[in-house]
Amino acid sequence: MMSEAVSTSTPRNLPAAFGGGAVIGTLGGLIGLGGAEFRLPLLIGLFRFAALEAVILNKAISLVVVATALPFRAGTVPFGEIAAHWPIVVNLLAGSLAGAWFGAGWATRLKSESLYKIIAALLVVIAVVLVFGHDASASSQLLTGTAQMAAGVVAGSGSAS
Repeated sequence: MMSEAVSTSTPRNLPAAFGGGAVIGTLGGLIGLGGAEFRLPLLIGLFRFAALEAVILNKAISLVVVATALPFRAGTVPFGEIAAHWPIVVNLLAGSLAGAWFGAGWATRLKSESLYKIIAALLVVIAVVLVFGHDASASSQLLTGTAQMAAGVVAGSGSAS
């Protein structure tokens, strides 16, 4: 079992888990994301989860974070405003579901060392986008229409896997 393998090979450090969660929550809150991009290196590095188990746990935690954040963010952005953009929501969900389906299949067939390399590469890409991808002075969208929809599917597929 996964929980037995983790608990016997690595002693639990509750203060480190609490501190890591607080830092990840703060960073994720500052940039408006759930913190998965910060949580995964912590799960693999500090808590010594194997790559596949870390990805699975990270996805489960992300689901809890999103489900918990939804009612709190409803006060800031009303559901009617979100519903007005339903094609974008459906597009991102479709890309995420497709990416999760195919990504899970690929991840279970990969060698562990290959999965570590892929995770590292994706985290570097995310870091580059976070550092250079935000331009507060931009006056228009980078992509629109079909190109935006295609980018949404690709981004959802990449983030889900």
